Amino acid sequence: MMTEQNDQIVDAFIDLRSPYSYLALKPARLLAQRTGVTFNWWPYITDFRSAYGGEVEQRTSRDIAKVKYLYMDCRRLAKLQGLTIRSTTKLWDSTLASQALLFAKSRNRLWEFCDPLLAEFWRREFDLESKEQLDEALANAGLDVNEWHQYRAEDAESDFAAASERAELLGVFGAPTFVYRGELFWGGDRLDLLAATISASSTSE
Repeated sequence: MMTEQNDQIVDAFIDLRSPYSYLALKPARLLAQRTGVTFNWWPYITDFRSAYGGEVEQRTSRDIAKVKYLYMDCRRLAKLQGLTIRSTTKLWDSTLASQALLFAKSRNRLWEFCDPLLAEFWRREFDLESKEQLDEALANAGLDVNEWHQYRAEDAESDFAAASERAELLGVFGAPTFVYRGELFWGGDRLDLLAATISASSTSE
């Protein structure tokens, strides 16, 4: 199973539907560049129904207020990075998109695929559940759509299950989460702590 740890690897789990995951991408990638530590990126699907009161129409006034604040907070943080985040109108099923992420990663085209897709998704211009839009996004990233279809038929389900198992075994419960030498850092606002831990580990060796 995928449980081995490497001292120079951070396992990074992101949820494509999570604004906080989106906001953490640039700082995390800059941290990887500064430290030389490899970030191994994995998709993760958070249980938003439990966290935020079910489907949109099922939420209590308290749940609604919580989500409104979340997006207000994210818009303020996004502005600092020059990003756009608009609140989503439904709880998306991101399974297929997460499988496409793994495919793009396996072909060394992760950010060519994810960066434009996420920018469009957070402007409400991309349907994460659309096979056609995902095909187009993969093609625009320089990937072979027929190869993607073969991967989807043969390997996507098992690879995604393995990624989910890896998250569970490492104790991941939300996204974004970064795991370094078995230690969890949950949220983009914990990247400074991760950076300090990486620095301390490198100086002690």
